[in-house]
Amino acid sequence: MSTYVETWKSIAHALGRSERWCRYMAQRDMDPLPVFKVGGIVRLNLHDLEDWLGRQRTRTLARPVAEALGAPALKLIA
Repeated sequence: MSTYVETWKSIAHALGRSERWCRYMAQRDMDPLPVFKVGGIVRLNLHDLEDWLGRQRTRTLARPVAEALGAPALKLIA
């Protein structure tokens, strides 16, 4: 069995997302989706994908929701 996913369509299927979302995540500046091209064919190593998903989970769980959205913290008023 191959350790690579080799098309945008199969990458999207592996992640359960759209091809457009996968392309967007591959182009972002901060911690992009770890894809690379070989002879014009896009590839994603499954081990790299697992590492990337782990980093996404860790970063998401470590920050409060308001901070993640860039919103100011809410204050309770009585």
